Amino acid sequence: MKSAYKNVPVREDTWERLRGYKMGSATYDQVLNELMNALPLEDVAEKVVREHRRRMRSRRGRGWKAVRKTLGDD
Repeated sequence: MKSAYKNVPVREDTWERLRGYKMGSATYDQVLNELMNALPLEDVAEKVVREHRRRMRSRRGRGWKAVRKTLGDD
């Protein structure tokens, strides 16, 4: 039987921040859902893709001749 609850490891400072959002009788599940609802998944994905593209633009690749040589196709 699977547990209905999951453990999510977080750093101590993150735990302290999360505890600050928990007020009254709210559960951590409710707090996390409220926070996730405030930041749509699409916004998070867009940020990740933008960062990926930025890193790829700054990455220096190898020319085809170097790749072929590495593969033994020269």
